[in-house]
This record gives sequence, structure tokens and C-alpha cells, in this order.
Amino acid sequence: MKIKIWLASLLLSTIPTGFLITQSQSAYAACGFVDGVWSHELAMTPACVAENNAIADAVKAAAEAKAIQDQKDVEARAKENAERDYIANGSRPCSLYPASITPECVAENLVDAAKKTAAMEEKAIEDQKKAEEAAKANAELDYIANGSRPCTLYPASITAACAAENLEYETKRQIAAAAKFEADQIEAEQKALKQAKDDYIRNGSRPCSVFPASTTPECAELNLKYEEIKKVEIAALAAAREISTKALITTKDENGSLLVASNIPKGVDLLNTKVRLVNSKGKLVDAGEIRYDGAGKPYFVFDKQVAKGNYKIELSIPKKKSATIAIKL
Repeated sequence: MKIKIWLASLLLSTIPTGFLITQSQSAYAACGFVDGVWSHELAMTPACVAENNAIADAVKAAAEAKAIQDQKDVEARAKENAERDYIANGSRPCSLYPASITPECVAENLVDAAKKTAAMEEKAIEDQKKAEEAAKANAELDYIANGSRPCTLYPASITAACAAENLEYETKRQIAAAAKFEADQIEAEQKALKQAKDDYIRNGSRPCSVFPASTTPECAELNLKYEEIKKVEIAALAAAREISTKALITTKDENGSLLVASNIPKGVDLLNTKVRLVNSKGKLVDAGEIRYDGAGKPYFVFDKQVAKGNYKIELSIPKKKSATIAIKL
């Protein structure tokens, strides 16, 4: 017993301050530390000796278990690698030891290796052919892109005559590219201008919808009022659509305005048309406005009070009198 205590004392006396024995998720602190300071007298007590022996046994058992698991993992990886190699070798029994070293298997393996070498050589040749064909195709495309001119091909391309021709061709190409860039820029500006004009019309052709006027205090108030009116109109149309699945929707908002949503007649460009509401006798009732909801769908607004009856919405069309939408209130 004294020898065991002496050995434990000798072992523990070599443990540095703060020593931890760690295995997996568990950590063990050697008995004998007080606030991080090693106490030899405490370590020699029967309780500490027993505890440290238990720790040592636990660490040893954990180390042995880990070694066994590590060995199993190594064997499992070796097995997986062997299976992959076996499959890579055509799943041939002769690729496995000890059969692989027999005279019969040696001969078979030599044949298999020769086939693999031949297959690799064939693939290399095929890859080379594909690369050459791709290079040829690219060269033909470059030749065509350069106007199918003999002066683009070596060795003619380095002659003095071809150097002059190539310089002239490149100059023309750059001029054409610059002209196309300018034309593309003009087209982009025209599209942007048209888009701005369309957006202006969709906003009721209101000067306050255009920057920088839109940022003034006066316009801020008018824009807010405009958006509030639209919010009331869109809410009224949404409520009407909930009780009707028809394409033609007629309703009134809480301000008394008549709202009409409908399929637009063919040939009508809403951004270049005027809208009027006429009665059954063709008499003008109100000149309306075209507005757009949050999804970009158009609707017509007529602010004058309209009695029940049959009406038509007239939409002006260039070179024609008008297209009409019949409604009944």
C-alpha cells in the first residue's frame, strides 16, 4: 500500500499547475489542487490517492477504448479503399491479395494493365483530336469574323501588303464600333425619354410628379393628396372585385367618383388617348381621367355625379373617331 501511495505521489508530483486530463467530452482534474495551487500533502491523503487512482483508471480505459475505435476506423477506411480499388480494377478477383500474386493472376493482371494503358492512349489521342478540331473551329470563326480575308492568316498576315490591309480593316472596324456605340447610346436615351414621358402620363401628367418640383413643400402636399385619392379609389375597386369576377367593374368610391375597370379595346394606347363618358344620346357627361393601380392596371375616373342608365366610355384613337366601352349603371 505504501509503495502504491509512493508511486501515486511521484506521478502526481510531476503534474503541472492547472493540469486537466481530457477524454471525449469529460474533463478530470487531479485531486491535490487548491485554487490552482498543487498541494502535495492533500494529494497524499487516502481520499485523493483513491480519487487519482480512479482518474488514472478512467483515463486508461478511455485511451484503450479510443485506441480500439481508432483501429476500427482505420480498418473501415482500409476496407472502403480496398472496395474502391477492387471496383476500379473491374471487380476482378485477381486484383485481390493473395490471388493477385499467383502465376495465373499475374498474367491476367498484365493483360488488364495493357488494356488500361491502351485505353488511356486512345483517350489521349481522342482528346488531342477534339482539341485540334476545336482549335480549327475557333480559327475558322476568327477568319469569318475578320471578313474571311486571306490577310488574316499566317504567313500572309505578316507581309507588308497585308499589314497595310489589316491596319485599314481594323481602322474601319473601330469606326463602325464607335458608330454602333453612339447609336446604342442614342437609342438608350430615347427609351429613357419615352419611359419618363410614360411615367409622367401615368402620374396624371402632373408637374408635381417631376423632379425637382416633386421635392418642394408645395408639391409634397399635392402629391400626398393625390396618393390619398388614389388609395380611396383602389380600395373601392378592390372591394368591388371581391363580389364580382367580371372583366368590367363599375363602382363608386367614398368621394362619389365613378370608377370603371375594364379590358381595353384593341388598338387603344392609353398613354396617347383621351377618355370621355357620354350618355345614351351621345351627349358628354364628363371628361374622365386614366389612372393606374399598384399593379399597373388602368382604371377610369369620372368625378361628376352620374345617374343610373346606359353610358359609353369613348377612347380616342388616331385616324379613327373612337373606341367605346358600354356600361350600365
